Amino acid sequence: MALFSRRKKSADDAVADQIETQTESEGSAVDAPEETGAASEATEAAEAAPTIGISVQAFRGVGAEAGPEVSLPSTDASPASPAATTAPVAPAAPAAAPAPEPERRLPLGPTLPPEQTETVAGMKDNVLLRESLKQVEQGATNEQLLGVLRQALQAHLYIRVNGDARAQISEGKPLAVAVVRDGDRQFMLAFSSAAAVRDSVQLEKDPAATSAVAQPTTSVLQQVVAGEFAGLIVDNASAPHRVVFPTELLQKALEQADVDMTVKSLIAAPREQDTAAKVGEALATKRMWVAVNEGDGSGQVGIAEAQTPEGKRFLQLFSHPLEVLALGRGDRPLPFEPEQLAKLLSSHLDMAGVIIDPAGPSIVVERDALTSVLILAVDLDA
Repeated sequence: MALFSRRKKSADDAVADQIETQTESEGSAVDAPEETGAASEATEAAEAAPTIGISVQAFRGVGAEAGPEVSLPSTDASPASPAATTAPVAPAAPAAAPAPEPERRLPLGPTLPPEQTETVAGMKDNVLLRESLKQVEQGATNEQLLGVLRQALQAHLYIRVNGDARAQISEGKPLAVAVVRDGDRQFMLAFSSAAAVRDSVQLEKDPAATSAVAQPTTSVLQQVVAGEFAGLIVDNASAPHRVVFPTELLQKALEQADVDMTVKSLIAAPREQDTAAKVGEALATKRMWVAVNEGDGSGQVGIAEAQTPEGKRFLQLFSHPLEVLALGRGDRPLPFEPEQLAKLLSSHLDMAGVIIDPAGPSIVVERDALTSVLILAVDLDA
């Protein structure tokens, strides 16, 4: 599983990493970190990293299990609930070649998922994460960094392993993962693509002794939270396009996530003819989120929906609270169980379907693909 070859060092390569992570609970910096693994230690040489501030407060308290009763505004209400948000809905799959989409900057993502690529043959990139990292520059805002985090919550991440990862797995040994150390603190490394791993190890004395293995994103985050790590560094040798996420933030993201990221992974993957049907089936078993807003403070609460120019109404659903925050509307994420979705659709027959993760990638699931959800409503009434 050796993937990499050594390149000649330059004068710039002698600059040590300077990675800072600032949180409310921990404001110290990570200076001149040392990259190590279970079997060996090596100094990481790369360009200086940007200072990245991450506000945990922006994510704290989101998705509390308890919340106000919410309802859709009735179609004949006048005026409509101020919490009902209307926006154009993009088709799930265009019938003809679409016009070029205007670039959507972080924390937003593309409406349709990008084409799958492999920067190293046989090793698929996490394209959405890779492309979002390209937009990160020094001085990135908290909103941009949360936009990167939400794009990381699907597909897989690569981790560096000292030695042969395949042999360690077959022998049942714990993987000797590469980390960055700063005194008593250590940060796990993860990568959006095999090319990013290659950039990280090409200055090693023996690059062939390093391998890489892909793991589901949630598995990697769970390792960070369960281990004695201060956080996760993504694409550490790709300055300035790299980020540092503190463990506290990752733990909060995991607490409110579907461990399999079923819906998010479906809509982040290249679209197939049956993608909408698969998403509809998943909605019958997976908890989602809705965006609520108390409007003018009168106590009236509504769920955000979208409306097409033709007047079709679509409920806005979100695969994770971060998807709500990415829209920047000030809405509050609220958990929404399949039974609640079934009840809402059965009592609002004019609701044409749902649109999931409007911040992108997003998908429209028409009512006829929500049969599995509607069956739940029949069972509830039985």
